[in-house]
Order: sequence, then structure tokens, then C-alpha cells
Amino acid sequence: MLKVSLPIGEDLLEIHHGMWTGKDEIRWNGETVSTRKRVFGSKHTFRVANYITGKDDVFYVKIGMGWNGTTYSVKRNDKVLLGTWNDQLTHDKRGQMPDAPALDLNTPPPRRQPEAEPISRKNWSDEDLIV
Repeated sequence: MLKVSLPIGEDLLEIHHGMWTGKDEIRWNGETVSTRKRVFGSKHTFRVANYITGKDDVFYVKIGMGWNGTTYSVKRNDKVLLGTWNDQLTHDKRGQMPDAPALDLNTPPPRRQPEAEPISRKNWSDEDLIV
């Protein structure tokens, strides 16, 4: 059963967690890249070609089950993409987060441009009132 869909750039990572079957499956763009049987959790490691850098990206996916429910952790090249309390990712440890060139959370958003002021009643003509 599909539990988590995580878009990564143009690609899609899916975590399928069979609660009653005891089988976990990881899919990359719809293709199965890792399957594991589990009791209380499973760890998956797989490689994906990165055409920008020319090197393979190594993904680590960990699925855990315990008293707190089911947890999911995803890392790419040891950078946290989706973390749990075990990853202990805080604002102080932001170096563990991946670099996104288009997203910068440290700068405020650009200011909105004020809209044009409406025409005042004094300047209305009969043509403005006809729809």
C-alpha cells in the first residue's frame, strides 16, 4: 500500500508499506528498486544515475515500526530529504539538508507590487458604465 510519495526534482520516490504482508517496497519513477521483508522495520539502499553531475546518487530509505507508529526516513548522499526524530535534524544542523538552487528559505519573499488605483467617480464617463 502506498504510504509516502516524495517528489525529488523531476523524479518521484514512492514508499509502499505492506502493513499486514510484512513486505516493504521502494519505487523510483514507478520502477521497483528495492524490496525487503520486515518485522519491525526495514532499510533500503539503492543507486540512481544523476545526469547533471554524471555520478550516481545513493539513496537510503528506512522504514521503522514501533510504539509511535510507522516512521519514514529518506536520505540522498547522506543529506536528509525526509527525516524522523532519529535524524535529529534541527535548524542548527541545516548542513545536513540538500541544497536547492531555486528555493531559499532564508530570504523573504519579494514584495507585491501595488495594484493600480481604481478610476474615481469624477472621471467616469457614460461609456464606462455600459457593459
